[in-house]
Order: sequence, then structure tokens, then C-alpha cells
Amino acid sequence: PPTPLLSPYTRNTSFQLLNKHLVEPAITTEIMPVSHMNMAMRTWLERLVPNASHASSVIRRKALSKNVDVILGALATKKATPVSLKELYRYGQVPSLRLHHAQFLHREVPIRVSQRVMELRCLPFRLSESHGVREVIDNYTSYVLDLLTMDPPSSEDEVDMFQRYMKYLLQDNTEVVQTMALGVIQAKRSISKEEIGDFRRLVDLVLVRFFTARIGLRFIIEQFVGSAEYKSGFSGVIESFCNPVHIAQRAAEDATQLCRQHKDIAPRVQFHTPTASFSDDMHFTYIPHHLHYMLTEILKNSMRATVEAHMHKLNGVGINTAAAALALPPIKVVFVAGNEDITIKVIDEGGGIPRSEIKAIWNFFHSSAEAPDSESKDGLHSSEEMGQWVNLIRDERQNGGGSSSGSNVLLPPSALAGYGVGLPLSRLFARYFGGDITLSSMEGFGTDAYLHIPRLGTNCEALPAPVQMSPGELDSTYVPYPGYTAY
Repeated sequence: PPTPLLSPYTRNTSFQLLNKHLVEPAITTEIMPVSHMNMAMRTWLERLVPNASHASSVIRRKALSKNVDVILGALATKKATPVSLKELYRYGQVPSLRLHHAQFLHREVPIRVSQRVMELRCLPFRLSESHGVREVIDNYTSYVLDLLTMDPPSSEDEVDMFQRYMKYLLQDNTEVVQTMALGVIQAKRSISKEEIGDFRRLVDLVLVRFFTARIGLRFIIEQFVGSAEYKSGFSGVIESFCNPVHIAQRAAEDATQLCRQHKDIAPRVQFHTPTASFSDDMHFTYIPHHLHYMLTEILKNSMRATVEAHMHKLNGVGINTAAAALALPPIKVVFVAGNEDITIKVIDEGGGIPRSEIKAIWNFFHSSAEAPDSESKDGLHSSEEMGQWVNLIRDERQNGGGSSSGSNVLLPPSALAGYGVGLPLSRLFARYFGGDITLSSMEGFGTDAYLHIPRLGTNCEALPAPVQMSPGELDSTYVPYPGYTAY
């Protein structure tokens, strides 16, 4: 069988050796025509599993399952095809391109998913054997087999069926971040003190690559699924005139809900736009749910820190009263529109972070909160799921199905903190399109978080240089460039 993308690691694998093995194939700028793409995939599959491409779906799935290791290894050695933002924006705008987009995904998704499977299978420190990581590997392997069992879409009806499967894949994939987190937390407990430094460095490097690639994979699928329905001002999931103030207000509602759920109280959030009104000069092309995720994670951290730092002020005051909320210093969110970036500054008085810990904040699974139970995921949900649940509540209330004090849709319990994933993952979302998140802290007082979001041109054309160099404009691979640090 072809050589896997990564070689197996030993427990003593060095950071440099891991970096050497994680070199991605050279980037190609040519996209194979659809007709050749489908024929190439059929020919390749026929060579690996004779008669599989002509068999019934049941027989084909059985044959593929028997040869799954060979198939995953072969797919993982193929190059991921770069797709520019301009192309994806056009895919979402022109309905006649949906068939081409579906056929491209039919070929591309198995390659990208197989690469992630082979990386996860080769994780050091027996991390691949943890329950959470094994669960992700099994799910990803199932997606590859599902797609290879399907014929490439060739008609509008088949595109609709393929779109339903892509939607299922997105929904089934929402717990990956949480599942991976629990797997790493489980594996970390068996690591000795002498190995913990190497463990953290290796895990950080692998997960930066894994989650960057996952952001890209989900984005190209979300763009296809989102383009199935026309929505004014959108091309798929890309919004032409995204308003960061409105998104921040929704993110603040979600973070407040979580904070009250876990701490019984939440600080107020105040919004300021010193250089523009709430409706002027703040619109830019971006992916709103990416921005919502980043802001929710930043606000969650600020709210938790504020409540814990000022809990002593609530003595003698009912914790669920309006007076209690007023006793907490508010969190301030400031928006400034520059020529290249929209910068959002989140200011809290949550006690700050010691200067010696600032770098560690960006390490995966570094958290000042108690880690969740790695043996159970009951009652814990990702921020992606929380956004879906909160939207359900809003829809219910708007349709008269509930009130502000109660709803027929119950918000599920979710972790306010403890995974140590939120900030590092948010920074990957920002950097995916050439942005960044930075922190400035005053220990003993509070922290300022800066979210720099580049304008994605005008409808994804005339992109600024940082976006052109970003993983989102290339092949979703983490590639360091001057001034770009992993953690």
C-alpha cells in the first residue's frame, strides 16, 4: 500500500521530527476538470478495489471496508486542491455551478478527510488510542466510505441528494472539537511530568494543523450547503455586508446565557463605535458564523473572569437580582473600522493574566478552569451547537412559542470553560483568512483582547495581502510565514 501521509511516532519523537513529518505536498493552482476528475476517481478506485466502481452500493461498501486502510493511505497522499475565495463566492452566486461544485466536493472531501485520519492515527504518546480520538477517526473513516460508495452527482436531483448528505456530515461533525478535547485530556492524565512538555508541544503542532484543515473542510462544505437557498446579501455562508456590531450583540447574548447557567450571574456588555455609527462604515465581506464563534469565546472568558474576580462584591446581594449585575464591572466591546481591518477590542476587569502565562494561553488544553470529565460528555456541548440552540430559542420566541422567561426549547448545559480549546481555536479561525487575536493584560486588573478581522475585498475580489497569504486562500494548511507564530 502507498506510504501514509505520516510515519508512526515513538514516545520519544522530538518536536523537530514531528515538524519534518508534517510537511504538506506542494500547492497546485490548477483544478482538474470535472469530467476528468470523475473518471480519474473511478479509475483510481478500480485499481485499488477491482470491480468496486461497477458494483451495487452495498457490495461496493463491503469491498471498500475490507480495503479501508489501503484506500485511506492512498487518498491521504493526494494533494488537497486549493480553492480561492473568489471561486467559492462565485459558486454561491451562480446556481448553474452547483453541479460542478458538488462533483468537486465528491472528489475533494475524501482526500481531505483521509489526510486527517492518517494524521490522527499516527499521533504520539498513544494519543490515537484515547477514546475521543478513536471516535473521531471512526467517524471520519465512515465519511470517506460513504462518499466512495456514492456515484458522483450528475443531475440536479442527485445534487440535491448529495447536498442532504453534506448537511448531515456538517451536523454529525459538530462535536469533533469537544471529542478531541476529551481525548487529549484523557491521554494527558497518563503522561509523566518529564514528558508533559514534549506532549504539549507535539499536541499543539498536530492540532493546529488538524483544526486549521477542519475549518477549511467545513467552510467549503458550508458554502455548498448554504448556496442551496437564496438569501439576500449572501453567497452561501459569505455575507457581502457583514455587520460586526450586530454579530457581537448576538454573541454577547449567547455568552451571557452560558455564564448565567454556570455562575448564576453575568456582567453587562456595553458596545462602543467611536469612529462610526452602528449602521455606517462597519459593513464588510466576511463569514458571520466564524465571527460569532470567535466573539462568543472571547466574551465567555471575559465574563467568567469578571464574575470570579468580583464575586466578593455580591455578599449580601441576591445573586439573581439586577443589583447584583450592576455590582459587576461591565465588559466593553469597541469597534473600529480601518482601511484593511475591522478591529474589535473586548475590555474586561477580570483580574488579568500573569505575564508569565500569556504565551501558555494559546496552547491547546491550557485552562485556568477545572477540566471536564473525560469519561462522559453528558451535558457538554460545543459553541457551534450552542449557537444552533440559541437560534432555536429565538425562533420559538419570535413565533410566539415562548417568552423571555421561559421557552419550550430548553437550552442544553454547556461548558463555560475547562477544555482549553476556545481561545487557540478562535485564533485559528481569525488567522484562517489572515486576521489575528492578541491579548494585552494587566495582572491585578483586567485583560484587553484584540480581534483583527481583514476585509475580504469586495465580494471576495481584490483581496488584501494578508488574506492572499492565509490558509483560507490556499489549501487550508497551516503554513508559517514571517510574523506568524503557532503559539
